Amino acid sequence: MATESSLELVIHARIEHQPDLAHWVEKLAVEFLLPQSLSHRIDLCLTELVSNVISYGYPEGKIGTVRIRCWREPEQIVIRLDDDAIPFDPTSCALPGLPSSLDDATSGGRGIRLVRHFTDELHHVRTAEGNQLTLVFRSLDTGTHLSAPEGTASAETPKATRQPL
Repeated sequence: MATESSLELVIHARIEHQPDLAHWVEKLAVEFLLPQSLSHRIDLCLTELVSNVISYGYPEGKIGTVRIRCWREPEQIVIRLDDDAIPFDPTSCALPGLPSSLDDATSGGRGIRLVRHFTDELHHVRTAEGNQLTLVFRSLDTGTHLSAPEGTASAETPKATRQPL
């Protein structure tokens, strides 16, 4: 069921819209009375995921759309990111091993590792419209209960297990 208190952001998948995302996360933190540590986790995850969609999701210069919705359920914040980019499932992609030194470090896969670490649940579904990624964050201290927006499922399903850093 949709509620007025659920928040939504729709942006064009362009790097210049990253500040819109940062402002939206700030609004989210105020609206839901989130502890600063949780707000930082959400900001890090969304910044990484949206940056990946912008950088890798649209070949040949296509400009797509990213829609982010957030709502509160008992004891958790749920965020759903929908995009019309090429298929990509961050819950099942293989991550590179951790390097033994900075000299051994390679680029790639570090952001997804962080997202897996800082979310309590992470679910991906590929639909006819595109990628649908649901992030669940727990450890809430304050705020009010909000229901899931109409047409969205509760995030009660099992997660790709939380990965250590």
